[in-house]
Amino acid sequence: MCSVMRTEAFCQAALEIADRKMFRDEKPTKLCSPRLGTGGAFEDIFLWDTAFCGHWAKYYSTRFPLEGSLDNFYRCQTEEGFISRQIHSNGISKWSPDFPVSFAPPLLSWIELELDELGIFPGRLKKVYPHLVKLHRFNYKWQRSDGLYFTDHWGCGMDDIPRVNDPETYSHPDGIKLTRAAILDEGERGDRFYRNMISHGEKYFDLNRQLGWVDTTCQVAFDALNLAKIAEKFGYEKDAAEFRTEHKKLAETINRLCWDETEGFYKDYMEGSLIRHKHIGAYWSLIAEVAPQERAERLIGHLTNSETFGLPCGIPSLSADDDGFGVTEKHYWKGPVWAPTMYMTLCGLRRYGRMDLAKQIAERFYTAAYNVWEKTGTLWENYSPLQSESESKAASPDFCGWSALIPITIYREFIQE
Repeated sequence: MCSVMRTEAFCQAALEIADRKMFRDEKPTKLCSPRLGTGGAFEDIFLWDTAFCGHWAKYYSTRFPLEGSLDNFYRCQTEEGFISRQIHSNGISKWSPDFPVSFAPPLLSWIELELDELGIFPGRLKKVYPHLVKLHRFNYKWQRSDGLYFTDHWGCGMDDIPRVNDPETYSHPDGIKLTRAAILDEGERGDRFYRNMISHGEKYFDLNRQLGWVDTTCQVAFDALNLAKIAEKFGYEKDAAEFRTEHKKLAETINRLCWDETEGFYKDYMEGSLIRHKHIGAYWSLIAEVAPQERAERLIGHLTNSETFGLPCGIPSLSADDDGFGVTEKHYWKGPVWAPTMYMTLCGLRRYGRMDLAKQIAERFYTAAYNVWEKTGTLWENYSPLQSESESKAASPDFCGWSALIPITIYREFIQE
């Protein structure tokens, strides 16, 4: 491990990058300014990214505009409850609510509950609770008849995670087809973006409702669990009972349809069978308290298995025994380690009483990211799970952004004594 002085230097480096990345509008917009940057050079706000940024910014809530950054999403919520995964600075969604590409992991309840439990922004939770409930209920439209939820490969946040058994021959039957109407940008701007999407031949734009997405369904169960806890705080007994019942039903559905008994792993589900790929999304079953103890132990066992997820520099996004696994520039979510899913998995281990293992994994990942920072002078979008001699080939630099989770939150919550 690094000395206290070096650890503090790593943290300060992340904060300085995050300050530079903070977006400051030159002209008034519907969104608050400044607002948290999510790592890339975007003036748009992204729900998945901002929610994870909140888990490091909570420790610096007087230095960074965390409250306003979260409020942006509620400010742009429709009467029906829709909150887009990507919103322009004028407050208009990039995506139509009729297409699953607009549906982001519903993680706002997690960060809002966390802020309240830490005593940050007193009174806020009760004010935002109605927004969280409306969003959760709007998202019922993404539930399949078998009880699982669906999104698409951009909406899930893990862009190129393999979701079908044979992507070369998959023909996208019965999916919600991507059309120009999915993009709300008007005129040539939207036309150009749509043409660009089509020209790149994205394989999975029509893969959505055919698939029961294990990570998405666990995330909705997690949202229901968090909403139940919030409702209980305020004595909303009817709401609490409703969300507890929903969480139980989703857990039963996930365990009935998505569990692979042979491999001891949760997987995506399609047309009566499991998809063969093992990906990091399965670990949402821990933080969502979906996995029964015996299954949780088998799932956790993969984190110490060097042939699957127990790699030396962190938990990969795709199992190392998958034929699609890699760490080149072509393997964006097909192998590299990502701070948000690392943090989620560590939190899941904590919920199942495995702080011993969480600490070991956190220390390995932290040390690898620290070594890369010493060599390159910055933090990266993702990291190689195999080495810490150089940056990930699939990553952008100055990503603070969610990678600030590493020197700030992962260190404080899982390493620091």
